[in-house]
Amino acid sequence: MEISFDKKKRIGIGVSGGADSMVLLDLLVKAGAKVTAINVEHGIRGDESLSDSNFVRNYCEDRNIPYLSFSVDSIKVAGDEGISLELAARKLRYEVFDKLLSEGQVDCIALAHHQDDQAETVLMRIFRGTGLRGLRGIIDREGYIHPLLPFSKEEIMDYAGEHAISFVEDSTNYDSYFTRNYIRKEILPSIVTRYPGVKDSIERLSETACELEDYLMSEITPCKYNEGDKSGILPVSVLKRHPAIAKKSIVECLRTMGVDKDIEKNHLESIIALKDSENNSIINLPFGIDARKEYDKLTFTPREEKLEYRAHFNSKFSYSFAGYTYSFVVTDKIVNGLTFDQAAIPKDAVIRTRRDGDKFRRYGGKLKTLSDYFTDIRLPARIRDKVLVVAKGSRVYLVLGIEISEEVKVTEFTNKIMLVDIQEWH
Repeated sequence: MEISFDKKKRIGIGVSGGADSMVLLDLLVKAGAKVTAINVEHGIRGDESLSDSNFVRNYCEDRNIPYLSFSVDSIKVAGDEGISLELAARKLRYEVFDKLLSEGQVDCIALAHHQDDQAETVLMRIFRGTGLRGLRGIIDREGYIHPLLPFSKEEIMDYAGEHAISFVEDSTNYDSYFTRNYIRKEILPSIVTRYPGVKDSIERLSETACELEDYLMSEITPCKYNEGDKSGILPVSVLKRHPAIAKKSIVECLRTMGVDKDIEKNHLESIIALKDSENNSIINLPFGIDARKEYDKLTFTPREEKLEYRAHFNSKFSYSFAGYTYSFVVTDKIVNGLTFDQAAIPKDAVIRTRRDGDKFRRYGGKLKTLSDYFTDIRLPARIRDKVLVVAKGSRVYLVLGIEISEEVKVTEFTNKIMLVDIQEWH
């Protein structure tokens, strides 16, 4: 067995003590790699797990192989986060690996996944529901390599026997309660019996999926991400492109916003349907994101709760919301459309975000719905829920930072003139 790797890099090897990782360790050491064995004890199998860690430690010490050991509590994390033991163990294991990479203790992590693991991974993702990205299976990514992917489990076991490599058996590998073990022990063998070349076929499928994924990524329309309000923006025109490119552009935009799961086919189709919808049409997505059509833009914004704040407008005060501080100050200067008569604000008015049915008579204008006013001034829909108003009931007197209503304008009878000064947080 010959493996490829960068001899200049310091390689951390995930070593559980099982046959696969012990063979990988042996191959890399014999090939002259700069290695550090990394063992993560997951806290699942009690004394057996501790015994496996001791086996790896003793093996490395006897051969002067640098060794690092970590213990994590997978059971606690699984319970706290409501995830499976498998997922919790994987999450914690990769947190250890990522930390070693970020600290510069190693240049890359080598994992002992092989061809059989690849087949199991692709099948598992198909059963759970996946797209093209998932069909790629196990792939090398930044900081991670998989030197054994070209080899089958049988080849690895043959190598272990021929070179007298000792290893331990993880008892949970035989427990079909775990999804991967169920596929490994019960489903895949049945498929192989009927289709002997299925593992090679899945490997070719993964390679094709990688090529197509790379092509799609080169064709998508990039998302414009706004760090300030955590929004993502795509041109509406992307929705009119080939469905595969449109969907991929949407998925990558959502991924930029931190949404990396629970994106289903019906969600994507609903978003694409916005191309034929009226302006300001909105879709409430289940992962806390709203998708809106705003003229020639498609915006994705995190949903925010509505608020209401009762203030006393007879004196100066400040209020902070969504990254801005609103200071109500007394002034002797009149700025048409922005300064207002303090006494004209009802005493029981509140500061809040907009509501359905709000009405506003703009400075020098006629009474209309606040929604129509926003449309008149072409205020982007993604911003509308973040604009504060001063209102009593459904009557809006101030649209903060934008305009006052005709009812509160400064006149010759005004005693106290007020202005709202808005400053962004820094």
